[in-house]
Amino acid sequence: MEKKGMDKLIGKNCKIVTKEPGDDSSHVVFAQVALIDHNAGFIIIESERGTGCLNINTIEAIKPNPKKR
Repeated sequence: MEKKGMDKLIGKNCKIVTKEPGDDSSHVVFAQVALIDHNAGFIIIESERGTGCLNINTIEAIKPNPKKR
């Protein structure tokens, strides 16, 4: 995904689908995107479970979600 397109998601609630290498199934996370570090390749998220970090290369899909969870 383009840097410009991903930067628009900062501060928005999103549905993020990730798939780790070696896993058969995907994982869905509902969270707010706090920060995107393009150089390191990470996205910092804030969800009900707390603050987390996702690798950009493991993200299969990301979609803004208008509902707050």
